[in-house]
Parts: sequence; C-alpha cells; structure tokens
Amino acid sequence: MNLFKKLLSSGRSMGFRIVKTGMAATICVVVAYWMMLDSPFFAVAATVVSMGKSIEISFRGGKNRVLGTAIGAAIGAAFASAMPGNAGLCGIGIILTLYLCHFFKLDGAPTLACIVFTIVMLYRGPDPWLYAGLRCVEVLIGVTIALLVNVLVMPPNYVAQIKKTYANLRNLVEESIDYASTGDTIDVPGVDAMIQSLSQSINHYVAEIRIFRGGDREVFQISCKISNFKQMLHELISIEDLEPRPVSKDSPQYPVFEYHLNRLISLYEETVQDD
Repeated sequence: MNLFKKLLSSGRSMGFRIVKTGMAATICVVVAYWMMLDSPFFAVAATVVSMGKSIEISFRGGKNRVLGTAIGAAIGAAFASAMPGNAGLCGIGIILTLYLCHFFKLDGAPTLACIVFTIVMLYRGPDPWLYAGLRCVEVLIGVTIALLVNVLVMPPNYVAQIKKTYANLRNLVEESIDYASTGDTIDVPGVDAMIQSLSQSINHYVAEIRIFRGGDREVFQISCKISNFKQMLHELISIEDLEPRPVSKDSPQYPVFEYHLNRLISLYEETVQDD
C-alpha cells in the first residue's frame, strides 16, 4: 500500500488514467465471464485503447473503434465464408479495412479493425458471421466500460490542471525575468514547453463535452493570457541571444537589452495584474 501511495505522489506518478485503465480491464474480464463470452481479449483490448485523456476523447475514439471493428469483422466474415485463411485474401482484406477506416476518418480504429479482421478471417468454424458478431459485441463492451469508468471514476479535471500549469508558468517567467537581469542562463525551452502544455490543456478542455466542463470563465481568462506569454518568450529569446551577458551599461548593446527587458517586465505586469 505504501509503495502504491508513493507511486501516485512521486514526480513520475503512474497517474489516475493508468489506474482507471486497470480498473476498466478488470471489469471487462468480469463482465465477459458473466456473459459467458468466448474470451475477454477484445473487450480488454478495446477498453485499454479507449481510455482517453478526456471523456470526449474516450467517446470519439470509442465510437471510431466500434465502427472500425464492425468494418474489419464484416470483411473478415465475408472473406472467411469464401476462403478462410487464404493468404492473398488476408492481404487484400487488410488493405480494404485500412482504406475504409481512412475513408470514413475513423482515427484510432485501423489497428483494432485489422486485428479483428485477421482473427475472423483465420476462423475455420461453421459460422464466421456469428463469430464476427461476437467480436463486435466484445469491443462494444470494452469501449462502453472505458467510457463509464472515465466518467464515473475521478473524471479528468482540466480546470485544476490548467490553473496549476498557469501558476507554474507564471513562476517560471518571473524567475526568467530575474535571470535576464542578472545574466544567468534563461530556461527558454522550459518556458516554451510550459506554454505549449498550457495551450494543449486548454484545447482539451474546450473540446470536452459541455456537461463535464466547469470553470469556463477561469479558463477563458487564462487562455487570453497565452498570447502575452508568447510575446514574453520572444523577449526572453532576444535577451538570451545577446552576447556577452550580463550586458553592462557601457556596452553598445545595452539599449537593446534595456528595451527587451522593459518590454518583458511590462508584459508580465500586464498579464498578472488581474490574478
């Protein structure tokens, strides 16, 4: 138990999404045995690949995988009805499955669709269509369980993540301003990465299903500050490029340094004044 708590609280935390994926996989196995399905393999596989970072991602990805599975299963059953296990048809079926997933823009579906096609195509039992239908049911079970677990068990809290990333970015920029003044090395890549992380979190939040969102006003206020942070990053790069550093007052580059530093400080104060 102590090791589990340590993993969750460490800097290299396993994350709750990993824990939820394990929970969903367990539920899939239990449900598959309860329904007396042949194997929980496809249910577990579907739930693992469908556990997205957000509920919207889980829903959209799950829907695509169910449709892709249906395509792969149908093609596999049709080919298996004619010549089960035929090497040439296997290749043609994979091409057709991949093409249809691409044609219908089923992102995230091709791999699972091709696996299902191959399993059905290699099936030599009496009724490939029934076998294909059961595989689709298993995938549907896995996708549904992944979505339910993601919704009911600690759903992603993007507002808290956005606020935390914003606070870290603000602190890093404030530290970078001090380093710009003293001539110490500025963590330009770190600032850039944190801006990208904040933008990505906001994009995920905006794409989330509305009923699972909260804190639109706070997120909107933070999103409006991203452009300022990008300008600050530009000023930090300009200062970091000056050589040598620190720039002394008698240096011909000092007016340039002073311009960028003053603009950097002005942008920072303008950005955080409402916090």
